Amino acid sequence: MTDFGAENAFAGAAAKLKEHYGIEVPVSAVRVVTEEHGAAMLAQEKQKSDWPESGGVAGVPVLIAEIDGSMLPVVETAEPGAGEAPQDRRKTRQVSWKEARLALAHQPGSVTPIFGATLGSAEEAGERLAVCALQAGAGRQTKIHGVGDGAVWITEQREAQFGAQANYLVDFPHLCEYLSAAAEVIAAKDKSAWMTEKKN
Repeated sequence: MTDFGAENAFAGAAAKLKEHYGIEVPVSAVRVVTEEHGAAMLAQEKQKSDWPESGGVAGVPVLIAEIDGSMLPVVETAEPGAGEAPQDRRKTRQVSWKEARLALAHQPGSVTPIFGATLGSAEEAGERLAVCALQAGAGRQTKIHGVGDGAVWITEQREAQFGAQANYLVDFPHLCEYLSAAAEVIAAKDKSAWMTEKKN
C-alpha cells in the first residue's frame, strides 16, 4: 500500500490496490499508512544526524557492522513517444549494471541484524550503515567491529561514520587473495612457502 501511496495520488493508490489485489481500502487509510511510513523514514534520517552523540546514550558495548557492494543487472525499456504506435518493448531493452550497497549491524550473538541498502553513492551507503548501527543500539561508547573485503570505499566510510569507535578486519578469503598477488612480487620463487608462513 505504501508503495502505491508514494507513487500515486492516494485515490489512485486505492484504485491500484483494488485492481492488483482485489481489496478495497479507503483513500484516507492509504493516506494515513503512507504518511506514517514517510514519518518513520524521516525519523530514521534524523537519527543519523544525531551520530555520534546518540542523545548521550552510552549504547551497547559491541556491535558488528558490515557493508559491501554487489553488482545488479538493471533492465530498462523505452516507452513509446506521444503519438507513436505501441511496440514490442523487448526490442528496446537496455541492460546495464548498478552497484547495490547493503549494510547491516547487530550485537554479537544476535540472529536479527538491522539491514539498510542503497543504489546510491558510497556516502549514502555509509549513512545507511550508521543508521543500522544506531538502530542496533550503538552509542557514544560502543565499539564497532567490521569485517569485509577491504575495499577503499568501505574503509573510508567506516572512518567517516564511526571514527575511532570502529575497527576493521579484512576477511580471510580476501586476505589470501591479496597475499597471493603480493607473493608474485615478493616471493615468486617460493610462493607456496611464503603464503603458508603469512597465513599462519
